[in-house]
Amino acid sequence: MTDTTKVIQTVCGQCMNGCSIKVTVKDGKIQKIEGVDNDPRTKGGICAKSISGKQLTTDPKRLKYPVRRAGERGENKWERISWDEAYTEIAQRFNKIKEEHGPRAVGFYNGQASGWDFNYQMYQRLAHSFGTDTAWGTSECFVPRLIGQAMTYGGMPLYPDYENANMIVLWGRQPTNSSPTCTHFIFDAQERGAKLVSIDPLRNFMSAKADEYIRIEPGTDLALALAMIYVIIEDDLWDKEIVNKYSNDPGLEKLREHVNGGNSDGITYTPEWASGITGIPAKTIRDLARDLAKTRGVCIVTGHGLEGRINVTQTARAIAILRVITANIDAPGGDVMTDMSPKLNAKFTLNNLVNPEEKSPEFIRLMNVPAYNPPESTWPLNFAMQGCIPTPDAMRMIDEGKTKAGIIQSSNPAVMLGNAPAAMETINKLEFIVVVDPYISKTARDVADIVLPAAIYLERTEPTFFQYERWMPYMRLRRQCTSYYEALPDWLICIRLAHALGLGEYFPTEDVEYWTNLLLEPSGITYEDIASNQWVFHSDIEYQKYKKEGFGCPGGVANIYSVVFEQMGYEPLPRYYEGSENTRSTPEIAKEYPYTAFTGRPNAIYVQDQGRTLPWLREIASEPYAMVNTLDAREQDIKSGDWLQLESLRGKITIKAEVTNKVGKGMIYCPGGWENANFNVLGIDEDTCPISSQANYMTCLVSMKKIDKVLEEAN
Repeated sequence: MTDTTKVIQTVCGQCMNGCSIKVTVKDGKIQKIEGVDNDPRTKGGICAKSISGKQLTTDPKRLKYPVRRAGERGENKWERISWDEAYTEIAQRFNKIKEEHGPRAVGFYNGQASGWDFNYQMYQRLAHSFGTDTAWGTSECFVPRLIGQAMTYGGMPLYPDYENANMIVLWGRQPTNSSPTCTHFIFDAQERGAKLVSIDPLRNFMSAKADEYIRIEPGTDLALALAMIYVIIEDDLWDKEIVNKYSNDPGLEKLREHVNGGNSDGITYTPEWASGITGIPAKTIRDLARDLAKTRGVCIVTGHGLEGRINVTQTARAIAILRVITANIDAPGGDVMTDMSPKLNAKFTLNNLVNPEEKSPEFIRLMNVPAYNPPESTWPLNFAMQGCIPTPDAMRMIDEGKTKAGIIQSSNPAVMLGNAPAAMETINKLEFIVVVDPYISKTARDVADIVLPAAIYLERTEPTFFQYERWMPYMRLRRQCTSYYEALPDWLICIRLAHALGLGEYFPTEDVEYWTNLLLEPSGITYEDIASNQWVFHSDIEYQKYKKEGFGCPGGVANIYSVVFEQMGYEPLPRYYEGSENTRSTPEIAKEYPYTAFTGRPNAIYVQDQGRTLPWLREIASEPYAMVNTLDAREQDIKSGDWLQLESLRGKITIKAEVTNKVGKGMIYCPGGWENANFNVLGIDEDTCPISSQANYMTCLVSMKKIDKVLEEAN
């Protein structure tokens, strides 16, 4: 018998980091997954999520064929249909609604699971050819941080220069969870003497390894950042060259007045003021600010822990200003902006079909956003960053009856949206719903009429350049290693659905080489280039590009005072305001719900709601636990493993307790993404950031009581 074993180098897709991997395949079956030793980002590193890809390709719980609902919505009864039947029915329903109500009556809802590079470009092309825009996207993720930073210095630095850093501040970031294959850079820097600081309400692994751990109350990071700015100005520690030559606030006159009580609230943002909000001693705040300002080469690495709060965009603004006034933006040892993609074809996503007046630029990078704001988008800066109609607008359109049908791709809103039950009540109003997913997800079970089986990353061939952690300016080819029944790549589903919709003129072929070459046309990089090389670098890593190019903001300088925000009626300098629900902003709610609950990544082995069916991962984390402070637990005689009921104004969940000092007194941490103990049942969806649309969904007030789980289930 001929040995058909081969090793295929490809790109992991278990999360958004896009790590290089090599996959051993025998007779079409994956034998093992390993890292790639010479990869400049991972140095051969690999995580449990990636290793479990072997089980993902053969998971019997995956959806094998297209299915149509056979009972009532929510009954989870299905009948197998062919792909042709599925495309035909979807096209008939969508085109009928389009004819009667216009193209925006069909919602194209997209999530992160299939990626934000090639697959998203193809999904945009499909939506635009139909006559509408995509929706959802990352209203719930990094777009608010992108807005805050883009309005300050024209981009989002995603290349922390760890090799040259003398101080690394992890602010709301847990690299061992979100990007374990890149943490070696941090530890290498620490070993050669760089100071590691962790600012987080959760004493996570990196906090334990840090030289200094600063525990902060969830959602109060804006107060800390403003107080640090105050200290740096008060002590005259700000960098004169970058501020006076390359910013729109020479001498920091406007910022100085603002933090010294010149804001609309008349508050002086002293460390003593911030201490009463954040729970951090004033001396700690002063020492941190002074240390940061006096150190040359500081990486301030922010994460999802800053998000899910209504002050998220101004928090990002304040931290961006810290980078500017200490000269750590685009600097050696600081946070460097790299090109996030090669030069991409600006005409690829057919923006002109939704905005006929648009004149295509020579090329674009990463996201190709139509140069207009859709009529239903009331958060224009959110749309301008990614080209997605914000989630609250998309949901409102359904509630108002403007959207009649939808296709939900790479997303599971029944688990992942804030106040998930209310969100699904809205989505269920759609007359016809298609879900594209590798599984019959909870969203599919609850509301779908047709479910299409999506291929996972090991079953697709496609170009890729997206990498959330430490953005290396290279691109690679993700190569198909195996297949699973009738599951198809998302981009191929787009092409075939387009033909069924009568839009075949915009999708002339199913050849991925054709689409790769078309997308990369301005860069000069071809499919053959990335197919015949491990990777292709598309640009260099440069420092202080602003000295020759300026910043991509009004005036070509860093906008400490945001001109764009002022023109749009937003605060041009970050003003502190509270989250929508905490012991200070809503003391009347806190009387009945006295604990501050917050959420985030489930742990190092799960991404959002994904991976819970894989045995290897379930061996590591088989069920969710709510972290409860030792003192709080003692008051109710709660021990680790006891069942708890957590209840908010919106709902309640049952979950086991982990009694620990990883969280502070009065705080409860619930890992995200668990369907059977879903924090988003408790979370907030109606209170949103006025700039970005992000809901205050990651923090809320709850009550906690110990329960008898057997009796609870009986009830």
